[in-house]
Amino acid sequence: MKNILLALVLLTSLSGCLRPDDIWAVDNNNGYLIFQSEYTNYAWGYNHSGWMLDNTGKVKRFQTSAKWVFPDSLGYVSAPDMQKNMAACDSVMALVASRDFTSYAEKANGCANGPLSKSTMTMADAGERIYAFYVYDSAGNRYKRVVLNMSGDFSQENLAPDAGAVVDWMKTIK
Repeated sequence: MKNILLALVLLTSLSGCLRPDDIWAVDNNNGYLIFQSEYTNYAWGYNHSGWMLDNTGKVKRFQTSAKWVFPDSLGYVSAPDMQKNMAACDSVMALVASRDFTSYAEKANGCANGPLSKSTMTMADAGERIYAFYVYDSAGNRYKRVVLNMSGDFSQENLAPDAGAVVDWMKTIK
């Protein structure tokens, strides 16, 4: 009985240590948005690595060895394939506070229909670094990739007003 009482007191006191901004709401309106930083290079051997961040706040790393489902020619990945990609991530690199995720997800949503600059060839054999996010399309049970910034062999930018701020934030995630 003493052990149960001690456990209850301990749990009660520890629950007060959580800050409200670190508690993730299940019904987060941005719950169907996934951020991704991705590097791909086919020169000098294949390399594909990066991270994904969903509404859990966990920044999950993936590497070349991960079996990956890339978006189709229109930028879509089915929901089951996105689950496979998330499952292929091998570790948690960092945690992002709910407040930050929500703030940048709202900014990212404003970039969903942003015009893109013309894709220009800028290097050779450098591969490409893409900062993007995926937004869930419930009608098609799939995710649509929205490119915010691409650099490397080809360069392209999302010209929406908040795109630069979202990319700058994504670059801080290590």
